[in-house]
Amino acid sequence: MFDIEQFVANFRDAIEADASPKLVREVLARAISDPAKVLKAVGEPVQSQVQTLYRSPTLTVLNVCWAPLMAVLPHNHRMWAVIGIYAAREDNILWRRLPDGSG
Repeated sequence: MFDIEQFVANFRDAIEADASPKLVREVLARAISDPAKVLKAVGEPVQSQVQTLYRSPTLTVLNVCWAPLMAVLPHNHRMWAVIGIYAAREDNILWRRLPDGSG
């Protein structure tokens, strides 16, 4: 069974051991290797939402449910993020700045 509290504890341990995303990514990869267990623990999505599973000054863990065809404008989180998908898929449009700064 997937345990959300243990999942968050594993993230906290990873951040404490290494402030880079490397160990956090490994924790997430292990967790989503069995997506059915994750889905059972967080519940079937019934609407688009952002659910905070854990928040501290050094770590935020979110469960995000996007609606079909939902799109977000280009943005910069100003920090690293590790994203794991346990159901459906994520489509990205990658943007780049033009050399003249116009885009």
